[in-house]
Amino acid sequence: MINFIQRQLSSKARNIFYFGVMVLLSCLLIAIAIKQVQAYTTRTSTPEQLISKPIAAQIKTHVRALSSIPHEAGTDGNIKTAQYYAKRLREYGFDEVIFNRYEVLLPRPIKRAVTLLQPKSYNLKLNEPPIAPDPDSSNQALLPPFNPYAADGDVTAPVVYVNYGLKEDYAVLDSMGISVKGKIVIARYGKSWRGVKSRLARERGAVGCLLYSDPTDDGYVKGKVIPQGKWRPEFGVQLGSVLDIPKYPGDPLTPMQPSKAGIERLPLLKAVTLEKIPVLPISYGDALPILKNLDGEVAPPEWQGGLSITYRIGNNAAVVRMQLQSDWSVRPIVNVIGILRGKSEPEKIVMVGSHRDAWGFGANDPIAGASSLLETARIIGEVAKGGHRPQRSIAIASWDAEEYGMIGSTEYGEEFQNALKENLVVYLNREFYVAGDFYASGVPSLQPLLNQITKEVQMPKSDKSIFEAWQQSQKKKTVTVNGMQQVRLGELGAGSDFMVFLHHLGIPSLEFGFASPYGAYHSRYDSYWFFQNYGDPGVTYGQKLTQLVSLFLLRMADAKILPFDYVSYSDAIDRYISELASVVEQQKVAVNINKIRAANTELKTTAQKLNAEIARLATTVKQNSKPNLPLSRLNNLLITAESAFLDQNGLPRRPWYRHQIYAPGYNTGYNAVPLAGVREAIDLGDTSKAKQMATVLEGALYRVRDTLQEAIAQAQQVK
Repeated sequence: MINFIQRQLSSKARNIFYFGVMVLLSCLLIAIAIKQVQAYTTRTSTPEQLISKPIAAQIKTHVRALSSIPHEAGTDGNIKTAQYYAKRLREYGFDEVIFNRYEVLLPRPIKRAVTLLQPKSYNLKLNEPPIAPDPDSSNQALLPPFNPYAADGDVTAPVVYVNYGLKEDYAVLDSMGISVKGKIVIARYGKSWRGVKSRLARERGAVGCLLYSDPTDDGYVKGKVIPQGKWRPEFGVQLGSVLDIPKYPGDPLTPMQPSKAGIERLPLLKAVTLEKIPVLPISYGDALPILKNLDGEVAPPEWQGGLSITYRIGNNAAVVRMQLQSDWSVRPIVNVIGILRGKSEPEKIVMVGSHRDAWGFGANDPIAGASSLLETARIIGEVAKGGHRPQRSIAIASWDAEEYGMIGSTEYGEEFQNALKENLVVYLNREFYVAGDFYASGVPSLQPLLNQITKEVQMPKSDKSIFEAWQQSQKKKTVTVNGMQQVRLGELGAGSDFMVFLHHLGIPSLEFGFASPYGAYHSRYDSYWFFQNYGDPGVTYGQKLTQLVSLFLLRMADAKILPFDYVSYSDAIDRYISELASVVEQQKVAVNINKIRAANTELKTTAQKLNAEIARLATTVKQNSKPNLPLSRLNNLLITAESAFLDQNGLPRRPWYRHQIYAPGYNTGYNAVPLAGVREAIDLGDTSKAKQMATVLEGALYRVRDTLQEAIAQAQQVK
């Protein structure tokens, strides 16, 4: 069967009909009043009716069904979750539900053993015990704790404690004259992607790496541990991939290509994202016998953790043997994508996606988020059945193998990249959620829209809107625009399924939800029992998240003029340039910041003119107006403007990352480093490369400016 999305996205249809939508826009830095515009036009579905519909019981039903058995990627359990997801999407009225299948490298542990040999003998448990209140925690099908993509090996060496195992931690060790060459490092989880920790250890000459969760970060120092509280118990372990995603995400054997039949695969030894030393996760209960037997210098005060010992760096006293062997098989994964076809522009797609695979049950990560998204699907389906079919198509995606390294979404993006770049309007990523503060990250062009719709949904258990609560928790990120306050969006780095859409394809992307720290993350304790007791009791946060996602999708699908604001984007780039200028001054690097600033000034001036044209159109483009080719072309240019930030050669050392404004830091993992091409060349002391990447960045800014100039010309032709 021909893939429906491929057929739809490849369509060149130009006869576009617009029915009954009011204009949605946010116009910044222009002397006009900012007016909230509703994008819903039918008499049967106003926003107020829409956001009253989420049902907590529906979300709970999905969470229980999808987290009832372990369902790691590549298992029969996860195939069953795909079938469940597809069945619900069909029931809710989606016109087509498709499966995208890939064959990818998904290792499984065969042997795991860690032994403290001296000064005392101790065999690490390396397993999480079940807890009495939660019957699911006794399930024998759960995979044991491991770090996928770590190398096989049998190594014996003294242990060195490296704090969080980050670049700055090794700088401290250097200042103390301490080397980890030939040693096994023990690093605590937190502050960066775990794969960065193992890579930095290996680059420093370590022969093995142990990762543990310190009670200061998510254990008893924070509060009561599971089952009495939500924090990690003594022998709780955080599973997780150590794929080197700052180089590229997705199947490590098929970079830049979808992992389909007939695609040539790299040999394991040539896959640069695979770790080259053994790495294992352990509990703080297992870490204690090692840490308390370390000798050498006392660790700095900021390195002291929550265990009742004095943390030392280690010299040669504590010797450990690590044994690790994996089954390096290629296994099947499947994405599920439902399409609700748009009435006027079915080839244009507004997409939201959440992954489905988990480490174990994954009731909170990711199933709570995936279940809330299913409730969004039900609501949107009912809106369509009630007479309001959106103008553009809406796609709801359930990705596979995210936990291994964003594999399902990356393979999909690589397979359909040309069609997606032409027709995917926006990608909203919906990850896990737990009761907590609201957060949002994404491209700045979507900042005004999100600020607007968060004012329309109430914060759970509060008399405030989500916007008011968000603003209060993010005071340092609040800015005033035309007399109105907005909260700035965070930057998208790594760690979830937005990566291929933004960093590789240049599609406007956004992620938002509710979050707070907890100790069941990536463990057997992330179960339905935990969700009910500590994740989202009463499912009040899931309901509000459902409302907000529904509003966002329908606003984007129905907007007569797509609500992208590049004045907000240029403002953000201004901040990044100022930060870059400080680095250039400190490092005394001969990079011409003025040229970059001049390019962004031209981008901002053009964006202001475009906003003025859009403001004019807000009063001239009427509901039920006749098809208008210039308006269609205007929206197409607004869709493709983000991709003008791409450079097809990518970033130095990692060509998969093409976006010149946003990328995960090479050594930061999750966190974004804006203007990474220039910043990282400076960090490496490569002045020539820094100058080259400054020119590349300058060119990207001018390309976006040129795209917006074309958009102005089309706007001026709209009747």
